[in-house]
Amino acid sequence: MAGLIPNEGETLIANMIFKNADANRGTSLQLGLFTNSTGVDETIALGSITEPTGGSYARKTLTDASWTVTNDLAEYALQTFTATGSAYTGSIYGYFIATTGTTPKLLAIEIDAAGPYTMAQNDSYDVTPKVTVA
Repeated sequence: MAGLIPNEGETLIANMIFKNADANRGTSLQLGLFTNSTGVDETIALGSITEPTGGSYARKTLTDASWTVTNDLAEYALQTFTATGSAYTGSIYGYFIATTGTTPKLLAIEIDAAGPYTMAQNDSYDVTPKVTVA
C-alpha cells in the first residue's frame, strides 16, 4: 500500500525540513485505523478521522529509529491489529499515521483498496506502513 500525504502533513514536513522546528511532531509517530468511508483526500485533518472502538483497539507507536528510508520511500515493519475480547465497531477502510506532539497532526493516510474490512472478535488486520515523499 502507498497512501497520500494530506495538506496537514505537507505543512508539518515543510516546517520540520526547512525550519527544523515543529512542536506538533513529538518523539514518535502513531499508527491507527480509520472507519471513514468518505472524505479521505488531501484536505482531511486528524480531527476528522473516525477510529474503531471496542476489541481492545489502540493506536500503535512507531518509533523513529525503526523506520527504513530508501530514496523517497519510508517504510516501517509489519504491524498487526487484533480485535481482542469483542469486535471493532465500524468497518476498517485503511490506516493513518499521526504525530504525537503538542497538537497532533495527520502525517499520512491510506485507503485500503481491498477493503472495507469488518473486524469480528479475534480477527486481525495487518499494516506495513509505507509513505512515498514525492
